[in-house]
Amino acid sequence: MMNSLTGIPSVASIFSAYATLSTFITLFHQAYIQFIPERVRDYIAEKLEQWFNNSRASPSSFTLVIEQSDDTPYRDNNQVFEACERYLCNKLISKFASRLKVSRPNADVSLKFKLAQGEQFTDTFEGKELVWHYIISSKENTNQQEEKPHFELVIEDKYKEVLNSYLHYILKLNDEMQENAKELNLHTLTIYSDWHSVEFKHPFTFDSLAMDPEVKKYITDDLDHFVKRKDFYKKVGKAWKRGYLLYGPPGTGKSSLIAAMANFLKFDIYDLQLGQVENDAILRNLMLRTSNKSMLVVEDIDCTLGLPSCRENLDGSSDNNEDYVRVNEHQTSKISLSGLLNFVDGLWSSCGDERIIIFTTNHKAKLDPALLRPGRMDVHIHMSYLTMPGFIILASNYLEIALNDEHPLFGEIETLFQTVNVTAAEISEELLRADDAETALRGVVQLLKKKHFERKESKGECKELEVIYNLMDT
Repeated sequence: MMNSLTGIPSVASIFSAYATLSTFITLFHQAYIQFIPERVRDYIAEKLEQWFNNSRASPSSFTLVIEQSDDTPYRDNNQVFEACERYLCNKLISKFASRLKVSRPNADVSLKFKLAQGEQFTDTFEGKELVWHYIISSKENTNQQEEKPHFELVIEDKYKEVLNSYLHYILKLNDEMQENAKELNLHTLTIYSDWHSVEFKHPFTFDSLAMDPEVKKYITDDLDHFVKRKDFYKKVGKAWKRGYLLYGPPGTGKSSLIAAMANFLKFDIYDLQLGQVENDAILRNLMLRTSNKSMLVVEDIDCTLGLPSCRENLDGSSDNNEDYVRVNEHQTSKISLSGLLNFVDGLWSSCGDERIIIFTTNHKAKLDPALLRPGRMDVHIHMSYLTMPGFIILASNYLEIALNDEHPLFGEIETLFQTVNVTAAEISEELLRADDAETALRGVVQLLKKKHFERKESKGECKELEVIYNLMDT
C-alpha cells in the first residue's frame, strides 16, 4: 500500500509548482503587454478566435464565401454581396442587432446602415438554419492598409442545396426593396476611371420644364412606349436601348431635360466624361459596369472626339461670343469614334437592358455623320430658344401665375419673343430678381427690349444709344 503512494507528489511540491507557473504567467503577461504593440495583440487575438471557432464548427458544415468584389483586374462590385448586405441590414435593424454602423453621406437625406466587423446573424429559410458571419480582413497594398470585407454563410452540408434558392430569394427581395424605395443616383468618374455615385435629387420634372407642350408630350409618350416594349425588342433582335440627341444653343435646357427624363423614368444617370477615359478598353469596362434601367449621358459630344477646336463658332470664327462649346485643352483621351459607336449600336450595345443613351451638343453641324446615321440616335430633339408657351410655364413656376391666366404684359412679351433670341436660363435669372409678378414681368420686358435694340444696333439700325434707353423707360 505504501509503495503505491510513493509516486504521488506531495502537497508542498504541488503548491511550489503552482507558484512557479503563476509567476511565469504574470511575467509573461507583463512582457506581452509591454513589448507587443496593441495592433499585433489584436491580430493574434483575432486569429486565435477564428481558430477556436473553426475547431468548434461541425465537420459536416459547408461555408460559402461572398466577397465584396470579384477577382477581375478591375475589381468589379459583387451584386450578390451588395444584395446580402442590404438584406442583412434590414433584418438586423428589425431584430435589434448588437452592432451596426450608421452614416449620412454628404448631400444625402437618409441614413445609411452598414454591418460592423464580426457581426453574426442566424437566419432561417425553408426550415433550415443558416449562420451569417461578416468579416473584414486587412491586406497591405502599396504601403496602405486595404480592408476587404466578405460574408461567410454557414449551413449543414446536407442542406447546402437550399443555398441557390436562398440567394435567389435575397436577390429578388433586394430588387423589390430598391424598386419600392427607389433612390436615384448620379454616377461620375473618379481619377481612377471608376464610377462614384451620389444621391440624385434634382427637382426638375416635365411639368416644370419650359418647353413647348407638344414636344414634352412627344418625349414622354416615346419614353413610355420604350419601357413597355421589352418583348418587342427581343422579338425583332434589337438591344433594348434608345438614343436621344439633344442639340441647341447653350442655356436652352438640355441638362434640365435630362433631369426630367431621369425623374420620369426613375433611372440612374451615368455622366460619362470621355475626356477622362484613356482608351477604348477602359471605356468598355466602364460601360459594362453600368446598371440596367439607367441613362448614359455624354455632354458636348462634339468636344470629346478630337475636333480641331471647340471654341469655334459655326461660321468658323473664334471670337468671345458666348455661343461656343467648352474645350478640354489638356485632354489625354484616346477614345476612338468606332469604340464609342460599338456601345451605341454595335455588339457591345446588347450588354444590358432598358437603357437610354443621350448625347448633347451645341452645334449639331459639327458632329461626325456617323453619329447621325439611323439606328444610333433614334430621336433628335432641337432645344430651341424660349418661345411663348415655354415662357408661360416659367411664369407659372416662378411667379405662380396660373397657366390659363392672360397677364396684360404677355402680349408685349410674345411680340418681343418674335424679334429676339433669348434662352430659358436668361429669363429664369430675370424672374428671380423680383418677388412680385408685375415687377418681374416688367424686368423681362426691359430685358427683351434691350436685346432687341442691341440686335438692331449691331446691324446699324440705331444711331443713338440714348434712344434705346428712352424706349426702355416708356
